[in-house]
Amino acid sequence: MRITGFRVANKTVAVGDTINGRVLLTKAFAHPQTITIRADENDFSVEFVGLNYATPKKHQYAYQLVGYNADWVAAAPGQRTASFANLPPGDYTFQVKASNGDGLWSTEPATLQLTVLPPWWKTWWAYLLYGLAVIGALLLYRHVTMAQQGLENKLALEKFRVEKEKELTDLKLSFFTNVSHELRTPLTLILGPMEELLTAANRFTGLKDNIVLMHKQTRKLLELVNQLLDFRKVEAGKVPLRATRADIVGFLTEVFLIFKLKAEERQLAYSLLVPPKAVELYFDAGKLEIVLTNLLANAFKYTKEGGSITVTAAVVGHPSNNAVFGPNVLADNYLEIKVIDKGIGMQPAELAHIFDAYYQASQTETLRMMGTGIGLSLVKQFVERHGGEITVASEVNQGATFTVRLPFGRAHLNSTDFGPETTACEQHLSVLASGTALATDHHADSMECAFTTPPRLLIVEDNTDLRQYLEQLFDSEFEVTVAADGVEGWEKAQALLPDFVLSDIMMPQSDGLELCQKIKQHPKTLHIPVLLLTARTAAVHELEGMENGADDYISKPFNPKILHAKVSAVLRNRAKLREFYERQILLEPTKVVIPEADKLFLEQAMKVVENNLADPEFNVQVLLREMGMSQSFLYRRVKSITGQSVVEFIRDVRLKRAAQLLASTQLRISDVAYQVGIQDLKHFRTMFQKLYGMSPSEYAKQHRGGEQVGLVVH
Repeated sequence: MRITGFRVANKTVAVGDTINGRVLLTKAFAHPQTITIRADENDFSVEFVGLNYATPKKHQYAYQLVGYNADWVAAAPGQRTASFANLPPGDYTFQVKASNGDGLWSTEPATLQLTVLPPWWKTWWAYLLYGLAVIGALLLYRHVTMAQQGLENKLALEKFRVEKEKELTDLKLSFFTNVSHELRTPLTLILGPMEELLTAANRFTGLKDNIVLMHKQTRKLLELVNQLLDFRKVEAGKVPLRATRADIVGFLTEVFLIFKLKAEERQLAYSLLVPPKAVELYFDAGKLEIVLTNLLANAFKYTKEGGSITVTAAVVGHPSNNAVFGPNVLADNYLEIKVIDKGIGMQPAELAHIFDAYYQASQTETLRMMGTGIGLSLVKQFVERHGGEITVASEVNQGATFTVRLPFGRAHLNSTDFGPETTACEQHLSVLASGTALATDHHADSMECAFTTPPRLLIVEDNTDLRQYLEQLFDSEFEVTVAADGVEGWEKAQALLPDFVLSDIMMPQSDGLELCQKIKQHPKTLHIPVLLLTARTAAVHELEGMENGADDYISKPFNPKILHAKVSAVLRNRAKLREFYERQILLEPTKVVIPEADKLFLEQAMKVVENNLADPEFNVQVLLREMGMSQSFLYRRVKSITGQSVVEFIRDVRLKRAAQLLASTQLRISDVAYQVGIQDLKHFRTMFQKLYGMSPSEYAKQHRGGEQVGLVVH
């Protein structure tokens, strides 16, 4: 009996063949050997044959795999192969025997030793890894459990600390609320005289900035006091609403303009996108102003220089219909206001708490400005009090977008939530109508301005009724020109060069502040006085208008007589300044009373020019250096006082000194020209002729021999 062959996966394996990178049979089957079977080779067959050649067809075979088969397995007639698959790992002995057909079996079976290796996940080192993994998992579970327990303890402690802090804060707020009631009265009394000082700030040399700063901080303190009182009312559930029907677009524009100067100072791209026409909405102006100013202040706080802030307003549905409410949200007929900034943004986990009272975003730790944590909470309460909703979306370093939705109509409000139904425009016209008699009486008084012809007045106002009334108010004493907005007003100001500009602040396309800024920055128009009109809700624009160069300011609704008096007073003062300038240039004494700051400035400038009269190289740059001022500031100051450019101012000082010398001395015309720094005699005669309407020689003949004008020593 012999074993003759071995197959793996039905593939014959010969002695020395390489299977899966190794030699499976190293010698013939006649020699004892052990074949090692790996897990991926566990499908094999063993071939055998009997050695009785007399009657081979009568051979019968039986085989047994010791360790797997309990008994001998009889092979089918003619079968000389035993196949095995998926044997359990272990050591086996294959035995096979044969009979000669007469029932006589071989006494010594042929044998083959086999070792079946387990797969890698059943090896000893795999079980070792399993054990280590179980131990590691137990240790990790223990660690996580302890950490979770520690976190729960920490959260419980933090919750306790927050509750105690809130309790302490409530006590403080309660105290400050009581004190705030006492603070509002003195703050209001301080603001009155402060605003009077601000209006007359030009009279206090070097103190204007201090007065402006004090006024800003006093208003800010009053606003904080009022916000604190409002917050306490919200916490107590007592939020009164006085909603009136008004133009929300105009209101939103006014609040937007409050921050315009601040945006320019920080070089922010500040824009407003609103519907072109008025949109009527029921809202409480005071509370909605707090909502918008808080959102804008928040945007400015988190936006770095060079960033952008955009305010948008869009109508969803129809403003004339009542709002439609879905499940906890507005579904239709509402106004959507968005405040979008490209600032530092917020973490996603912070968005759910941003409207919580006392909550501070993590980024505030890196800012110079720290809040109280009640601003946005107050915003949410006021928006919801209007029946609206507010949401926020933000990403870190991508900015934030606050969205406010306010419902149209009045069905969502209670009967006690409405205020008086008088629009701002109706208030203006009613006051104007009541003041017509006063204005008409005042027209009988002649202006004391030194104008040989009626002064030119440019009125810039977008409201047709108000524009027509203002035109009627001034047309008896002024040559009146009107414009419907800031763009048209700027074009007419450049073309006509009026003596006075009266402009509303709230206008489409270009507002009054932009118009005032353009007029006061352009060399051709910076001398023109500007008076600004604005509504009560934008009283804060007074300071902004003054900083943009406005000469005066009046709130609407206004008294026509006071408005007329303000315009006349500014023109009278300008006429007196020019009279003083003319007298000083001619070296004549004057008793005209003018602002001390302008007088000192003019005397200083004239002194510098007179000290350098004989120097033909003296020019504007030398005057700038001697005065210690910037070119733009000097140009604006000289233009506003004298109506001339700096070059014209220097030229007139030279020529009028020449006129004084021609009248009071016997010098030749050429000598006079050299003494006033003009070396080109022909040029001197041309300029003199243009100023005085006669040649230098004719002027000398007329004035010499008469009363000489005394020299004024500076």
